[in-house]
Amino acid sequence: MEDMNVDLLFHHGGKWTLKPHLLYDERYCVRHVEANWMKRFRTGEMKKLMWWAAWCTYEEDFKDQLNALGALSEEAAKDLVKFPPQKWCRTYFDTVCKNQMVDNNFTESFNSWILVPRGKPILKMLEEIRVKLMNRLRKKEKEAETWNIHYKHSPKCMELFIAYSKIANLCKLEFNGDLGFEVSEGEDRHIVNIVEKCDSRSWQLTGIPCPHAIKALRYKNIEPRDEISWWYTKEAYLKTYEAKLLPMRGEQFWQVLPEHAMDPPDLVKTVGRPKFKRDREKNAAIKRAGEWSHSRKGTKMTCSKCGSQAHNAR
Repeated sequence: MEDMNVDLLFHHGGKWTLKPHLLYDERYCVRHVEANWMKRFRTGEMKKLMWWAAWCTYEEDFKDQLNALGALSEEAAKDLVKFPPQKWCRTYFDTVCKNQMVDNNFTESFNSWILVPRGKPILKMLEEIRVKLMNRLRKKEKEAETWNIHYKHSPKCMELFIAYSKIANLCKLEFNGDLGFEVSEGEDRHIVNIVEKCDSRSWQLTGIPCPHAIKALRYKNIEPRDEISWWYTKEAYLKTYEAKLLPMRGEQFWQVLPEHAMDPPDLVKTVGRPKFKRDREKNAAIKRAGEWSHSRKGTKMTCSKCGSQAHNAR
């Protein structure tokens, strides 16, 4: 299966857009935007600037990254914005959903997780996936119940919060005497209103106080941890596991009504050996012996014994 087959995009009328059955507030997967865009522009510097643009949380930073990309190639910058930035750049994401993800790694990892069952007949595939999910949900719920009782938020959330707190220690603050603060982080300066608002938008996007907000909240003697969104709490996490997958009896107990009986599909044998691996992009890395590496195509092979390129060790 190719990457584009699991994407949210399709090509119609000369431009990329969302599949018709999806709502228009869905986000594009930047990984697949990159794959399509880099078919024409294959440089590491352009790729880096494209990802930096996707990670920007406010418009001025996004335009700076776009201008830097345009300095390398004006055509590349124009081609990138053909993919609507409102769909793949954090700058334009809605702040109602406390999630700043720009890729579709969740789906990709799930597909990899069910790779073995996917190669089996439909009923066996569905049964194995159901059992795997049932066990995973139970395991994750049990893990959440062991979270540190001194922190009511998830460990991943606290990791990010602690990292932000360390950055906040390096920030400088100016106060207007009311609710407004100027917080400087290096050469950047942002305005913070302690009523859950920072003009960097990071606080609004994630629901976790950013370094600028943490600095302002500390100044007002407000515990920054108390301002973390409820969606990161242990209570909210456990609510996702309230609905359980129910056990099922064996196949011999299943009742099949005559009108619902189905014949197996016609067996179509294709030429050659069956293919199981998905088609990868030309510049995609593959995993060998637990390490990510690129193809050996185009490299010069040498003998490991004498170092000659005329032959190999075999």
